[in-house]
Amino acid sequence: MDAMIAIVLLLVANFMIAWTRQLSRGWVRLLLSIIAVLMLFPAFLFGIRALV
Repeated sequence: MDAMIAIVLLLVANFMIAWTRQLSRGWVRLLLSIIAVLMLFPAFLFGIRALV
């Protein structure tokens, strides 16, 4: 189950980064980029937990 959560978080972060890169400059782009990067940390932790 932890591996599935990690995969979903990585997929969502990937799509958010891809969508953000297409936006024009502004605070929305910055906010979405920050959220996507912050989603990588829990995905990493869930991935480590799935391996252990």
